[in-house]
Amino acid sequence: MSLRIAIPNKGRLMEDTIDLLRSIGLRVPHTLDRSLIINASGGRCQVLLTRAQDIPEFVEIGAADLGITGLDLVEETGCRVERLLDLAYGQCKLIVAAPEHNGPDSLDDLPPNARIATSYPNLTKRFFDRRKRKTTIVPITGAAEITPYIGVSDAIVDLTQTGATLKQNHLVLLDTIMDSRAVFIGCRTSIDRKKQEIEEVVEALRSVQEAAGKRYLMANVPDKDVKKVVDVIPGLTAPTVMNLAKTGVVAVHAVVDEDQLNAIIPKLKKAGASGILVIPIERIIP
Repeated sequence: MSLRIAIPNKGRLMEDTIDLLRSIGLRVPHTLDRSLIINASGGRCQVLLTRAQDIPEFVEIGAADLGITGLDLVEETGCRVERLLDLAYGQCKLIVAAPEHNGPDSLDDLPPNARIATSYPNLTKRFFDRRKRKTTIVPITGAAEITPYIGVSDAIVDLTQTGATLKQNHLVLLDTIMDSRAVFIGCRTSIDRKKQEIEEVVEALRSVQEAAGKRYLMANVPDKDVKKVVDVIPGLTAPTVMNLAKTGVVAVHAVVDEDQLNAIIPKLKKAGASGILVIPIERIIP
């Protein structure tokens, strides 16, 4: 029985998702030629390309067994799906923003029944309802940033990653509604019917994420210097020390954070290590 996985059909979220699926052996092509359904893994999996905002509903009703989309869209739709795994990309914030000149300096400065332009009407309403602030939600589907300047809204609710777009459009942050990221979600019915197949995919994705930013380091070390070298290496648990055919020398292996390598390698050499190799890691399975 094949699994159906729905993924975004455009943008950076699509690109990162395709890279992630390829890392677990689902050979989704980078050039899609307008394809909407792709067979992968020898036909054992179908990848559906669709709008990111439609994915929570497709997963909820079982049109797709699994899906990858933004947490913001899962929360906005309110679809009843299982959040199986948080992914290491797509980080952003859903924020309230207003013009920096002649605009409100805080939520308290918004006018009564302020007009809020957003493509997230449900999350926006819940946010202001919790604060007992009456607002008029102005639903939009395009760029929100222009709406305060053409008299459509007093403020906006929109996604931001770095804040650069806000700055470019002379908007300032008033508050953050939620932090978002890409999430791997599952249909509750499918999780019961296809438990093993889904668990295999979840564990594969988790193992790839565990390996991200890690490198496998190997070095030859004289017996007398092993303690000094081992003290330098911050492995996952403890470095592995193995005998070599050559007496008086051992091999020390460890998993290290990639961003620590440049600092670690000179210390290893100073401690007596030589023949140092650093190689990528595809997966780490605890």
